[in-house]
Amino acid sequence: MCGRFTLASDLGEFLSLFDLEAPPELQHPRRYNVAPSQPVITIVADPRPRLEVMEWGFVPSWARPDANVRSVINARVESLAEKKPYFRGAFNSARCVIMADGFYEWKKEKGGKHPYHIGLKDEGVFGFAGLWSMPRSGDGSDRTTCAIITLPANDFMRGIHDRMPAILRTPDLSVWLDPKARPKELFDALEPIPSERMTAHEVSTLVNDPRHDLPDCIRPITEEGKTSVMDEP
Repeated sequence: MCGRFTLASDLGEFLSLFDLEAPPELQHPRRYNVAPSQPVITIVADPRPRLEVMEWGFVPSWARPDANVRSVINARVESLAEKKPYFRGAFNSARCVIMADGFYEWKKEKGGKHPYHIGLKDEGVFGFAGLWSMPRSGDGSDRTTCAIITLPANDFMRGIHDRMPAILRTPDLSVWLDPKARPKELFDALEPIPSERMTAHEVSTLVNDPRHDLPDCIRPITEEGKTSVMDEP
């Protein structure tokens, strides 16, 4: 699963891929511990790309306000392939790119679970494949929600966890947002990012508490005589 991520880098270069500019308050978000139910910055296409701030925790658009439908932060690619009703409509017509520059995962080791911050070697902002919805609210207010698609882990991530978020390659960003894209094109875009592009390092358990949203959350920790950074050889 993907339960926390970061977005602390300037968005300018990534947004230029879509001919977009962020308003001043979003240009450099400095988020070090984004948690479920919090706002996230996304790109949707309707039909032209635009920025949208959403709540992380997908509720399907067909859910009645009084139905108490639980929000879901991740959508398993297997559920999309099986055309499960919960995500079927969003996969067909409400796809989004959720911006990040890293994510956290907890590795089971001696003494418990240890958090790692994982990203791409070329650093900077990348896009998770996401789904979005606008469920009806009882008071008539707008509420836009989203989920991150997850995949079985690639060789690199398998050393930390058995799942990983779907990170879109640059050419696949436009495919994912294209309302006319066919299912085969979309599933091809969801292939795991190559292992050799990824890097990870162990971080402090500060990140365990979502109230901690600090640069210290992503700072590498080391054991005596041992670096914590993991890279493909």
